[in-house]
Amino acid sequence: MRILKKALPIWGAFFIACHSQVFAQCGNASLSEPVVIAHVYDGDTVKLEDGRRVRLIGLNATEVGKDGRESEPWADAATYRLKAILGEGAARLSLGVQKQDRYKRWLGHLYINGELLAERLLKEGLAYHINIPPNSVFSECLKAAELEAAEEKRGLWQTSPWRAISSLKDNESGFRLLKGKVTALKSIRSGWILEIDDLLAVKISRAVGSSFLAVLDSPNLIGRTIAVRGWIRPKAVNAPAHYQPWFMVLTHKVHLQPHFF
Repeated sequence: MRILKKALPIWGAFFIACHSQVFAQCGNASLSEPVVIAHVYDGDTVKLEDGRRVRLIGLNATEVGKDGRESEPWADAATYRLKAILGEGAARLSLGVQKQDRYKRWLGHLYINGELLAERLLKEGLAYHINIPPNSVFSECLKAAELEAAEEKRGLWQTSPWRAISSLKDNESGFRLLKGKVTALKSIRSGWILEIDDLLAVKISRAVGSSFLAVLDSPNLIGRTIAVRGWIRPKAVNAPAHYQPWFMVLTHKVHLQPHFF
């Protein structure tokens, strides 16, 4: 076996580590419990017959319109598709390591005939992959499912979903896939603040940032074009003037990557 004598550039190694595919079947229905679905809210949340509201782990579907607002692209399609899949057989549920979120929704993996629903929806391009530890057990496989959809231009990937941060509108919020240039990196007590295009502040905790310290310490980071995904919110009205207009918390290193789209 030939040993490479020249090390990969830091960003190249980071890219490979974040995007190498693991060819393993998603899910493990053996420890799941039978459940009955009473209602489908949207492409990633359902209500069980016993009253529990379940948020599917590993994916985020676009928002269904409420209070007179229009649905985001593919939101209604994801909802209808989830309903259709749930009609194909008996449903089973296994909860994540973290069992509930701050909204008191149960966090779990849903299966139909032994197939993980999150994987199917991601492969069909009806949702985006998200990795929120500690519920990361099938993350590599789910990321591969999303990559397949992107390569085949299915669903949400028929056109590029990546937006320039400069295109954000006043007070815009929600889950976004964004791209821009790093303009600053600031160390804070709890980790780092990565500023992009002098518009978006991305908070990186020490727990998340410790997995790619070489990247954060790289002298080539400033000015680098990167892509980032997550939930953004506009700064509070009473926030200091030097705060960036939008804020995001990075949940996992896989959601920060060199821009290659």
